[in-house]
Amino acid sequence: MRTSELGRFLKSRRDRVRPCDVGLAKGARRRVPGLRREEVAVLANIGTSWYTWLEQGREVHPSESVLESIAEALLLDPEERAHLFLLGGYPDRVTNPGNSAVGEQLRTLLDEVLPLPAMVTDPRYTIRAFNPVERYLVTDLAEVVPADRNCVIQAFENPEWASIFQPLSEHKRILVAKLRAAYAETLEDPEWGPLLERLGRFEEFRSLWDSGNVGRTPGRTKTIENPYVGTLNLKMTTLIAQENQRLTLSVYQPVDKVTRSRLETLHGWIEDGSIEKRREAVVAERAVARAAEYADVVAAEAGAERAVHLRVV
Repeated sequence: MRTSELGRFLKSRRDRVRPCDVGLAKGARRRVPGLRREEVAVLANIGTSWYTWLEQGREVHPSESVLESIAEALLLDPEERAHLFLLGGYPDRVTNPGNSAVGEQLRTLLDEVLPLPAMVTDPRYTIRAFNPVERYLVTDLAEVVPADRNCVIQAFENPEWASIFQPLSEHKRILVAKLRAAYAETLEDPEWGPLLERLGRFEEFRSLWDSGNVGRTPGRTKTIENPYVGTLNLKMTTLIAQENQRLTLSVYQPVDKVTRSRLETLHGWIEDGSIEKRREAVVAERAVARAAEYADVVAAEAGAERAVHLRVV
């Protein structure tokens, strides 16, 4: 049934493409508006008999590269490509039908769920879009360059981000396990290489990654120490975007009334603009704390050097 459906699908797409769409002359004796089988074969750089067998629903097994060439020849859009690969026996390509661009419908939905924090992520847990409460949930995401808006990168590289998820070790363990599961689903994505190379600089990440643990851990309560409203107890619900299955919409839901009230307060401060002054105060407070911590380190090092000097004398 799958091969028969593949044949019907290919024929329907071939009939839709006009010769002028792919740079071919219409010709005087053309009986149909679409392409001929031999024309598709030439455009895809495959044998005419091979392509004919595919349309006839025979038990042949095209490679990914052959299907990619046919998709290009038939001018398939991302959703049609995903369908082609599913029928061709490559279901893993269905989760990667196109790019990670966030459509207007998803962006609108992010604001519809306010005051709940929500974000859209790709398979590598890079944040592609977020609503105002999500922006201030952990760190100011607007100040993070897009290339660094990745949940795993932030957990290992950003002290501010790392200090807010508690317990941090458990947060990292689950996050890496989720990343490993996503990796297996989209192995062919070329963006995995640079990400894993960057994260591989951290011994803790390498240890967690090499453990082989995978999982999605639905329903777990996350404790987030928000710098503006205090402790938030949240559960995350994640939905796959049907229009682009590379993307997922994640919404944090409060597990108690106190958390909901604090989210509403945070949203109110964002709406009236007072969050900016509060952000400045938080940044200044952290700068003072870092300066004090640095002074303690310098004093400790100086004391150690003096002790060594006295022993030598």
